Amino acid sequence: MSDDLTRPLGVKEDRPRNKRSLAVPISLVLALILVSTGAFAWIYLKPQLVEIALENGNAVDESVKVGSIELRSTTEEKSSTTSPGTSEGNIEAGPATIMPAEPTGAMMPKTPLPPLRRQEIGLVHLPDPELAERVGNAVLPKRSDDNLRPMDVYSRPPATEGNFGVARIVLIVGGLGISQTGTQQAIKRLPPSVTLAFAPYGNSLGRWMQTARKAGHEILLQLPMEPFDYPSNNPGKHTLRTDLDATANTENLNWLLARTTNYVGVIGFLGGKFITSETSLKPVFDQLARRGLLFVDDGSVKNSLADRTAQASLLPFTRADMHIDTIRDRAKIKARLEELAQTAQRTGLAVGYANAFPESVDMISAFVHSSAASEIEFTPVSAIVSDPERK
Repeated sequence: MSDDLTRPLGVKEDRPRNKRSLAVPISLVLALILVSTGAFAWIYLKPQLVEIALENGNAVDESVKVGSIELRSTTEEKSSTTSPGTSEGNIEAGPATIMPAEPTGAMMPKTPLPPLRRQEIGLVHLPDPELAERVGNAVLPKRSDDNLRPMDVYSRPPATEGNFGVARIVLIVGGLGISQTGTQQAIKRLPPSVTLAFAPYGNSLGRWMQTARKAGHEILLQLPMEPFDYPSNNPGKHTLRTDLDATANTENLNWLLARTTNYVGVIGFLGGKFITSETSLKPVFDQLARRGLLFVDDGSVKNSLADRTAQASLLPFTRADMHIDTIRDRAKIKARLEELAQTAQRTGLAVGYANAFPESVDMISAFVHSSAASEIEFTPVSAIVSDPERK
């Protein structure tokens, strides 16, 4: 015999009046339990979820800790990956999850991309709660339930949308977040059109992320990858390595991605060996594509398989054409910047990478300002990547 809580609405059941009268008190008790549970979750669990964003450098403004940011914990049954601090994977990206397609193994989106939406100017330094999920002890970027991608929402708008015959230059300056003085000077002196890449090991990444975003910069996160001479040349802890299986590399990737937020994607650091191993690279690229990020190859490895692997994973991708400051000499850096400009004028686009050395910051700043009257447009990296989903 069914009771009043499980019987379909509108269907009555004949039974003694004294038993039926118990239904109302039971319903009230259950309702009070539900309300109490919800109140407990709202008051006590919500601030804890926000505090997760503050761990490992994911700092947000004090005003965000209570009330305005809600980071949701999600789960996925039978996940193929293992998340940090857990025995089973629980990575889930909602309806916009990308699934393997046969027979190529390419990652295909379940739902099309919605119209491009960026953060409001006053909120660019704050993590979008729709684009964050808790995985174990980390908060990672993810696609929203309606398939918004971090690479779009956290992007800086270019001066012109599309390609109208303008010679474009993308300048990426990496190595930020380690030196307090160097990071401060780079953010202060470099024009907002320069993309900034943060190393994952700084102690104040959340604060520097906020400062950079408030200054108008688009940002990347640097991913340490195994070089050929590892471990004598060690990029740092949680380096992605060819001798680790996909699960172990996913755990390292999750640790790295959780170090800060509000970035459009990642850029490889070192990685001569890792980026030439498609077996190791493909699972990482699948994860990045699934989370709605982009990847930049810094161009330091000639036989890199990043381009081919990114195409197979449907991962937005670009590759740097040249390193600006392989020689830390102001005259040499200036010459490389002029060469980059010539490439842009000849081909329509050139991507340059530099480190946050004082010489590099000085010369890049002067170069961008001196080119203001020219026909060259300095643009963020998100505007020029090859994006399979936008095609």
